[in-house]
Amino acid sequence: MMRVEAHPNRVVSLKYLAPDAVDAYLTQCGDRVACVVGYGSRPVATTKSGRPVLWVDTPVLGGDAAYEVWTSNKAVTQYQDGLMTGAGNEDIFFGCLSFENNAKDDLNEVALRAFSGIFEFLQRGNYSNLIRVWNYFPEINAIENDMERYRSFSIGRHEAFVRYQQKVEDSPAACALGSHGGPLVIYFLAARSPGLQIENPRQISAYSYPNQYGPRSPTFSRATLAFQDEAQTLFISGTASILGHETVHPASVGLQTRETLVNIRAVIEQAVLKGFAPVDIASDLALKVYVRHAEDFAEVLGIIREEFGAVSELMVLQADICRVDLLVEIEAVCWRRAR
Repeated sequence: MMRVEAHPNRVVSLKYLAPDAVDAYLTQCGDRVACVVGYGSRPVATTKSGRPVLWVDTPVLGGDAAYEVWTSNKAVTQYQDGLMTGAGNEDIFFGCLSFENNAKDDLNEVALRAFSGIFEFLQRGNYSNLIRVWNYFPEINAIENDMERYRSFSIGRHEAFVRYQQKVEDSPAACALGSHGGPLVIYFLAARSPGLQIENPRQISAYSYPNQYGPRSPTFSRATLAFQDEAQTLFISGTASILGHETVHPASVGLQTRETLVNIRAVIEQAVLKGFAPVDIASDLALKVYVRHAEDFAEVLGIIREEFGAVSELMVLQADICRVDLLVEIEAVCWRRAR
């Protein structure tokens, strides 16, 4: 039977699990399970143990399906109100939403409704600080109404930030990836205590990108350092082979992977300068990897293992990335090294 790791100093913990392991883990975690996200081409609404699953239609490389399970160090209470489901306690809240993108709707309007719903929930609740957001929708690079769908999404997301008086420089860590079908799927982590936004000195802040990337810049920070003292957790946004604001190594997935890992290290170094304890990669790092072309899976995984060794939690998905010349994107969660 799988052992549930004891991490009393972690406000949230993360586990990537195969389908045959998820139910035993959920049962052992009991009322500390805050969010379950499933990936693969065959969606399920609940696990065998009855836990609701937010499903993303994105192939899992190296397996048929996989589950992302977030737990808290304290019991959570389940929540449902209209389109939002979630779970929270006195420290954190995980929220999940799914919005159909009908042909008559521009994606910017759908994104505006989605983020307006999130901000309205945050403003009337006790979780006023948005820490991390994950966004998935199909055909992210397709042209719709004379605009790339990712750029349309960015317009709607930015407009919601403006309407609800959110400072772009305080934007949460985030990612936006192209799923293989289905609705706009969003899940997020919010907290009662504010996070600290971390930028990468090798890159221009995404919210300051020039107009060549669309009428509205992407609204996210490179990372958010959340929680306090021994519980500090670094949420690193989807990171790619970008220097300044430009894609580098557009023809080489290997070089893009190495550049991406350099950027991740640079963000971690900036967090350390802000008081974050150095990371023990073997036990305190989780990586979710997005590869545009499935045939690049082995090369990307080999480079990650060469650079980072045995990562405690690792999942690789096939997904389209927000720029057509990007071949790989990697996000990370880092926990403060235990003393």
